[in-house]
Amino acid sequence: MTSATRRVPGVAAPRPRPALRRLLEPAVAPLLLLVAFLLVWHVAAVALDSTVFPTPLEAAATLVADLGSSAYLAAVAETLLVLLGSYALAVVIGSLLGFLIGLSTFWSDVLSPLIYAVYSIPKITLYPLFLVFLGLGDVGRIGFAFLHGVIPMLLIVLGATASVDRTHLKLAASLRLTTPQLVRRIVVPSIVPSAVTGLRLAFGLTFLGLLIAELLGGSAGLGGELLRNVQLVRMGNIVGEVILITIIALVPTVLLLRLEHRATARFAGRATDAAPAL
Repeated sequence: MTSATRRVPGVAAPRPRPALRRLLEPAVAPLLLLVAFLLVWHVAAVALDSTVFPTPLEAAATLVADLGSSAYLAAVAETLLVLLGSYALAVVIGSLLGFLIGLSTFWSDVLSPLIYAVYSIPKITLYPLFLVFLGLGDVGRIGFAFLHGVIPMLLIVLGATASVDRTHLKLAASLRLTTPQLVRRIVVPSIVPSAVTGLRLAFGLTFLGLLIAELLGGSAGLGGELLRNVQLVRMGNIVGEVILITIIALVPTVLLLRLEHRATARFAGRATDAAPAL
């Protein structure tokens, strides 16, 4: 028995927490914050006593009514499908380009400043180009959403790949490891936590780009529905749709954040541990 596991006389061993408690504990603080926000919102709506400022229950009721419409459900499904396609393209292309560029010190130094310069351009100023060349349909929306997500994903993976410990790479070269062995044992364990962070950030930015494209186009998806509600000054529907958009954005983000924590805990130090075992 090791000293870490040896029981101290007279001191009871700590009992493991139930699995359900471990699962629910991280959600307690966010739920309390949500309840506090809803209470403040309700009190403010009642105090203002305005016909254009709904209470949480009124906003939820309008959202439920909207979701009962087949046209509204079709708009939600259309946005989700375009979001899924745009996000998948941004993740795959951004990861591959970032990984390939990051493997070369020369190309990392040459291309990184150019990519950061492009990323600093406000994307909204590029929308007319997408409108002219790609139109208002799914292709234009996918392209604009893709642009918002691919560059952050590329830069994060590029930075993680370029910052892999060069000592480990030199050790691998001296041991004549093949390229697949080098990638599997050194590079991938080093970049996985950053790549998962890129997944989380790219999702939110891709969704943002898609909503902007739908709002400016005003013809399809949740953005089109939101624009019509704004034009008709239907505040209950507007707030209800904002709630729906928040849920769509929040659920994958929370799941990706949990995946990020697990990846960091699992892969932190993996490359360092693997180097002596080469």
